[in-house]
Amino acid sequence: MPTLYIQEQGVMVRKRDNQVLVTRDGQTLHDVPLAKIDQVVLMGRGVQISTALLIDLLERGIPVTLTNQHGSRHYATLTAGPSRFGDLRTGQMQYVNTPSRALELARAIVIVKLTNQRRLLATTGWPAAASAMQQIDAALTAASQAQNVDILRGHEGAAAAAYFGAWRASLPPAWGFGGRAFYPPPDPINAMLSFGYTLALHDVITAVQITGLDPYLGTFHVIETGRPSLALDLLEEFRPVIVDRMVLDIVRTNAIGRERFHRPQERPEAVYLDAEGRAFLVQRYETLLQTKVRLPGGEQTPMRRVILLQAQAIARVLRGEQERYTGFSLNS
Repeated sequence: MPTLYIQEQGVMVRKRDNQVLVTRDGQTLHDVPLAKIDQVVLMGRGVQISTALLIDLLERGIPVTLTNQHGSRHYATLTAGPSRFGDLRTGQMQYVNTPSRALELARAIVIVKLTNQRRLLATTGWPAAASAMQQIDAALTAASQAQNVDILRGHEGAAAAAYFGAWRASLPPAWGFGGRAFYPPPDPINAMLSFGYTLALHDVITAVQITGLDPYLGTFHVIETGRPSLALDLLEEFRPVIVDRMVLDIVRTNAIGRERFHRPQERPEAVYLDAEGRAFLVQRYETLLQTKVRLPGGEQTPMRRVILLQAQAIARVLRGEQERYTGFSLNS
């Protein structure tokens, strides 16, 4: 159990000896050895954690992530602190504020994302995939020549429109997918995508922080207060590789029923997974993250470690130890 997700409301998460206990009204719901946990995700305001356990987790280097109950919003990831990475973060700030260098990293990230979108479409057999792949090819060519980040964002957006346009044309109409939409998700497909992207963002932020980088100083996403732009940058290449692939497989196999989605009375325009649906996606996601994939050099390693390796590659670029960033591609 590399990541312990707590989504039951009204529970207390605390420590006893070397165990993590999840209790409600004095009764133990879960009992997990600390040695088996790499990360803790607390979902919702009804989940409390003891100070003793929080300190123990941080001292062990186990990050604690806070999200809303639906798992669609990331609030914070707590780690032991970045103070020993001052040189790296100073270099990161200088890199981000050098337009030519920032553009080069942003371009590499967009190119690998589009490449992964194209490769995923190629596996679907959808009639609409051929046209979408042609449009992505055009965006790839244009992105490689983009003169600034704003132009690059435009080409990425054009590719995304083609990519999800193929989804819209190909998914069964009963799923109600009209295109990528969020805040809030209006249909079950978007609900699964948004939840999956948030799960992946937890792991990306953790990898970025463990590496010593500032998750809020990126090159492709706009730097704004509260937005982890570097983590969102790195997330881009993993969206098709992990989350999109997972959602398409769930749809293809009818692995989740429509009864697992609901519209809250306070937000009738939104569609969210229920508790069982979220638990199902967490299990699927964790299976994918623990699955070994082949690296370009032939080594096989779990997908979760690939995220860390890519964060470390960004750090090497920022330090000047590596000339350019190479993203992780499907079938690479």
